[in-house]
Amino acid sequence: MRLKNLAAASVLAVSVSLAGSLGACASAPVGVTQKPDQAAVDEAFTGLSGAAKATAVIDHDGRPVGLSAYPAPIDAVKAGDMAAFLTMTRNLDAEDRAGSPLLDAFLVIDKAAGGDIEGARTELALSGGANEDGETGFYTYLDAWLLALEGNEAEAIKRHRAAAGSMPGLTGDLSLAAMLEAFGHPEQALAVYEALTPSKIEAPEHEFDPKGLLYSHIKTVVSRHALLLQRLGRIDDAKAVYQQLADAEPEQAISYAAALESLQTGKNLDNKMLTMPAAFSQSLSDVSRALQEQRIIRTIMLGGRADGFDDQRSALDQVALLVYPEDTGLRSAIIDEMYANALYDGVAHVALTAPEPTASLQIAAGQALLMEGDQPGARAAIDRALDLADDDNRLTTLYGALQLHSLMNDEKASKDLVNEVIVLSGNDAEKAAAHGLATEIYSQFGDFKVAADHAAKARALDDTHDRRIVLADALGKNGQINEALTILRTERLARPNDPYMLNTLGYFLITRTEKLDEGFRELSRARAMAEHDPYIADSLGWAYYRLGHLSEAKRLIELARQELEPHKHWEIESHLGDIYWHLGDKEDAKDAWQAALDNHPPVTERAEIAEKLANGIVAAAPERKPLPDVSLDDGEIGKQDI
Repeated sequence: MRLKNLAAASVLAVSVSLAGSLGACASAPVGVTQKPDQAAVDEAFTGLSGAAKATAVIDHDGRPVGLSAYPAPIDAVKAGDMAAFLTMTRNLDAEDRAGSPLLDAFLVIDKAAGGDIEGARTELALSGGANEDGETGFYTYLDAWLLALEGNEAEAIKRHRAAAGSMPGLTGDLSLAAMLEAFGHPEQALAVYEALTPSKIEAPEHEFDPKGLLYSHIKTVVSRHALLLQRLGRIDDAKAVYQQLADAEPEQAISYAAALESLQTGKNLDNKMLTMPAAFSQSLSDVSRALQEQRIIRTIMLGGRADGFDDQRSALDQVALLVYPEDTGLRSAIIDEMYANALYDGVAHVALTAPEPTASLQIAAGQALLMEGDQPGARAAIDRALDLADDDNRLTTLYGALQLHSLMNDEKASKDLVNEVIVLSGNDAEKAAAHGLATEIYSQFGDFKVAADHAAKARALDDTHDRRIVLADALGKNGQINEALTILRTERLARPNDPYMLNTLGYFLITRTEKLDEGFRELSRARAMAEHDPYIADSLGWAYYRLGHLSEAKRLIELARQELEPHKHWEIESHLGDIYWHLGDKEDAKDAWQAALDNHPPVTERAEIAEKLANGIVAAAPERKPLPDVSLDDGEIGKQDI
């Protein structure tokens, strides 16, 4: 069964939370943690802020790897080396920089990050954002924040209001709210948030629901509103504001109860009033996100697909981080995006160059090192994370540590840690998450009965769609097919337009029952709704395989592999290995099985794949059967089918 990643949305930790290309592709050197030769860094990167210099990738001699390490600016962005990126940007001809207004803006922002406001104004004047035809909105926006950093309140707010109408999305209002708070006017900032919050909040029904984009912006507004109220000591008001999100997602009541408890007690919240650098950094990251969304929408409207690494967003986010390097949320977002694009060197470097080492950043670095094949480095990072963890973040640190141990097949360490997580869990949300993680760990090591027991406990504590799906998966692995199908068919009845729900039921049917025709129909409908999802393509491809249509199976699962790049998934590789073998491509089959083994399969499947790699497949290919007729309107499940 294909499950969404329910254990972690971020490579940093698992926790309840409130809160045009620049060049050619190439890999950058891995970041190292040697103490830098500061004189060499200063010499290589004159004129940059101290925060930018602190991002320089250092070689084993403590010297910066320098510009020659990167064929193009984008490669420095991928490495997290803002010192090299900004220097390469500064070295571009003015005509080349004119191709993107952001390139000049990067230089302005770095000057501001270093406290050189006069230098920032000089860069801004040279950017061409103001001429006889007037000023661009972005020029005015940057000028407003420079005034704010100087403490010129009245002029800064006036300039910002002039820029707001030309800013993308909600960024003009969100930026103004941040500036007002930093200037000591929280009540005015609250008024901005209140004006942005709709009277009725509607959550998306599933991951593919187009309402999701709007809802994500509403959550940002409501969360910031609630957090500001909490900072002001208005706890009841903060909870009332945040309750609007809880009311929009009643099934997530346990998770929202934990968030409301955090607002009440301050647990898991590092919630301080915004300083001006923090406000500016937050505003820049909002602009970065909005510009990316505009590019995505524009690409889709032109019939294209928006995928792959967005160097423009990452560059702006990383430059924004220079203004306030202590912004852990922004650093986490940068790391997540790098991880999603398999930029593991960059992940480790951004994590390890934070102003202060933290447990969560060590976990992020450990995961990146593990994905690069450096298990000793990953183990060392786990140990450092556990040493750094305090009472407030011990639980989330253990989450990350045990997941890494499970990927390294450390059965005893994983089970010891998961038991500690269960003991430390306090509220129902934490307990449900702990039992959910225990389900994953025990399933990884083939203890399916124990895994199913933990899944049932998680559901009893937090009876949500996701918990029920995990329980069905655990029951299926434990051989309790009818019990699992009852859950899945009930969920299918409640979510008929959710592609992942159709995929989950369909894949279960083709792998754990002989209901191949029904499974094929479910998966065909799922793919019609989510044509580019790699897991759904793989599931439907495997249905073709089970029905003996190997060529179509190969086409779909190779497409799934392509869609998932630069990552690999052990199950997709295992499927391809079986198909290649039966088609006579023995070497390709072995390569695919080896790739499957290299990508952390559970122990039961690991043994099966290792056996195929060693001895091939003895059994014949599935018998070719007629494909069932498929209609997107047929096959509706009624209560009588459950």
